[in-house]
Amino acid sequence: MRVLALLIVVLTTPAFAQNAEVKKYVNTAITLYENLEYEKALKQLKSAKAKATGPDDEAKIALLEGVVLADMGREEKALAAFKSGFSVDLEAKLPVEVSPKVQVVAEKARAYVRKMLAPSLEAAKAEEDRRLAEEKKRATEEAARLAEQKRLEAEERARNQPPPAIVKVAEGPSLRALSWIPGVVGLASAGVATGLLIDAGAKHTALLDGSAPPALAASYVTDGKLEATLGYVFTGVAVAGIGAAVTMFALGGSRDAPTIAAVPLQGGGYVSVGWNLDLAGAR
Repeated sequence: MRVLALLIVVLTTPAFAQNAEVKKYVNTAITLYENLEYEKALKQLKSAKAKATGPDDEAKIALLEGVVLADMGREEKALAAFKSGFSVDLEAKLPVEVSPKVQVVAEKARAYVRKMLAPSLEAAKAEEDRRLAEEKKRATEEAARLAEQKRLEAEERARNQPPPAIVKVAEGPSLRALSWIPGVVGLASAGVATGLLIDAGAKHTALLDGSAPPALAASYVTDGKLEATLGYVFTGVAVAGIGAAVTMFALGGSRDAPTIAAVPLQGGGYVSVGWNLDLAGAR
């Protein structure tokens, strides 16, 4: 109830009543103008001026008055009215559709006001440009400050990191000593691949010469394809394994013991294992 009472008080204040009256007079003036009753329209606008409550009301009334006066041929008074309206809002649109003759008078007044306000507009633009430049400068400086802060923090973290602990293990096996592992894998894969491809070839031959049992023909096709595919896969494994064995044997010296590097880091760490390859011996 208290909120409702407040709304009633606000809506019945003179300001709201006057705004409604201004709107009523202006709308009546527009109707009269459209019916070519120019003098009556001016009287309505005169009444609207008396009820105007702010620059917005006054600007709209002045622009409409300029339209009516321009259509009546009173160019000087029309110019004065237009200038008054455009002084409030330089980019304001006319409140009604007008003839080219009236539009010319209105734009003449607008150009005059723009010229008169040019120094102020330029000063306002210069002030806005200066403000934007200062904001950009502050943003650039802040970004540089944050980047420098991150760099210093990274340097501080790096200084606090312990040096890598590298342990040389001389007893570890050499690459040459381990070359038998991929070699065995490669040879075994070669044997499996050979068996699979031979069996797939036999099934293919049996299908071609008709020696395959008719009841098993479908399974011969399916099994033969699978065996052939697996044969090619194992062939690839065999080639890779034997190639790795040959490479390890050729490049691995008898003294290339592995090196283990343990590097502790903040919140964890890592361990790496590597061999020194005997490239000179391989040549």
